[in-house]
Amino acid sequence: MEEIDNILGYKDSYKIIQERDEFSFSIDSTVLSFFCDIKKRETRIIDLGCGNGIIPLILSLRTDKEIYGIEIQESSYDRAKRSVTLNNLDDRIKIINGDIRNIKNIFSPSSFSSCVTNPPYFTLNETKLKNENENLKNSRHEFNITMEEIIKNGSYLLKDGGSFNMVQRSERFLETIELLNKYKLVPKRIRFVYPKPNKDSYVFLIDARKNGKKHGLSILEPLYIYKENGEYSKEIIDYFHYGENDEKKQ
Repeated sequence: MEEIDNILGYKDSYKIIQERDEFSFSIDSTVLSFFCDIKKRETRIIDLGCGNGIIPLILSLRTDKEIYGIEIQESSYDRAKRSVTLNNLDDRIKIINGDIRNIKNIFSPSSFSSCVTNPPYFTLNETKLKNENENLKNSRHEFNITMEEIIKNGSYLLKDGGSFNMVQRSERFLETIELLNKYKLVPKRIRFVYPKPNKDSYVFLIDARKNGKKHGLSILEPLYIYKENGEYSKEIIDYFHYGENDEKKQ
């Protein structure tokens, strides 16, 4: 059954339509949306594999630039498109039902200044979670597309100097760096995310630049989701209440 939820932690934030038995957005998409370094020179932003549209919705709070999302699963695409309409954002967010692997048939090369993606975390060689329904399998495993295919097509879409922002499992860090370099995306900012202090990192955030210079990498301070006592960290709480008192979001 579908539900309408707030995308952030207050009742007047934008809304999102979700199906609990299928893909629901996670904290990883939220932290990725706030990790993106949106410059004034940004022209068009695209979310590769946008799911139910959470990243375009949050990004629309941070910028008035044109935002696209592409999603292959029709049910997720339909909910993302209806969520955009629900928030009266059709003039700023465009959702496309399509295959990222066929992106050359949809967009010209170098047509975006920023790409964002929360890709499937698990390869097909990993058996974990494979007993889930079809939608969840496709969201979490590389059934429809691999990380390499996402990075390759993201590079195709980006202008020189354009940013590629991604969240991925920490254990795939070295693989990610190799693939980014293969497709001329030079890492510039990296931030490891931890469930709480004294725990291992479970995902990392990375910002790479198309044909960027091979120097100037910043390793940012750790991001903790929870404090030791199990409460959300101050940074996460600040994300949840981003723009709460901004009149244009009421």
